[in-house]
Amino acid sequence: MSVTTILTPAINNVVDAPIRETDPLKRNNLIYSYFIESTGLLEVFRILFSSFIVSDDVLKLNRQDDSDLIELIKTNINTVFAKPASTVTPQLDELRYNAYWRLFGYKIRGKEIFPKAVNYNSEFNKTFELAMYNIFQMILDKGITTEKVGNPNATAELLDNLKRQLAGRTYNTIEDISQDSAFKLYSLVALLSNNKLMVERLNIRSEDPTRRLIELGEKLKVAVAKETSYLFLLAGRMNVFLRKVEEESEWDAKAATDLTSDENETFFKDIESSWFHVTGRSFLADALKARRHV
Repeated sequence: MSVTTILTPAINNVVDAPIRETDPLKRNNLIYSYFIESTGLLEVFRILFSSFIVSDDVLKLNRQDDSDLIELIKTNINTVFAKPASTVTPQLDELRYNAYWRLFGYKIRGKEIFPKAVNYNSEFNKTFELAMYNIFQMILDKGITTEKVGNPNATAELLDNLKRQLAGRTYNTIEDISQDSAFKLYSLVALLSNNKLMVERLNIRSEDPTRRLIELGEKLKVAVAKETSYLFLLAGRMNVFLRKVEEESEWDAKAATDLTSDENETFFKDIESSWFHVTGRSFLADALKARRHV
């Protein structure tokens, strides 16, 4: 039996923090890291840290005034950009790329060459988009007393299919990679809010962390996605949504109806708007168009 679910991650102008073990959702879905990495964040800091190690062209720190920043950067270098622990383990970047491919059939732009598994989830994107389309049909049905277009049973079936797809690919090291990469990538997001680093030492003047990433990318000549703010938003919202899909004990008509409660409308509209700006697909527009033909 489902209970009404209110999807309310913390909202800020950057990205929601990773899910912690004490949260009811318990852990992070790999989608969180995928959308953060898609911004170009990792490559920006890879170049910044590489420059820090071999020169002082971009970043000049001294022990007397900047010991805290030096130690913070060293910690991030040694954790986020660590080398594999064994000779049989691929590079950690390649492990993530492989995991994105296996779980979602997704690739990071510009990182298409990596060890690919033959078996991967080729149905994830199609199933997710169909589920979102059905969710918006149910949201649009609210207040309608005549014939309704939304189908809670069909929505539940799609959500259950999505749950089974994710469960069917979450084997071996997938959960470990999901957790590890979520917190490591978020540590780089946190650096964007470090005023001493960004403003005082790098002369990045924007207050918004998304703009800071774009400006830092320009300074380092590293490409940053123009849709970065939407990718950051998707990271947090999709993380919560897919973990809810995975954790629901049984997807039935009531569970699907509870999911589309009034309290969750803003949450799904955030996903819909961001998905449109990133992919060009609007679930709301598709749902409205279908209604005109009923």
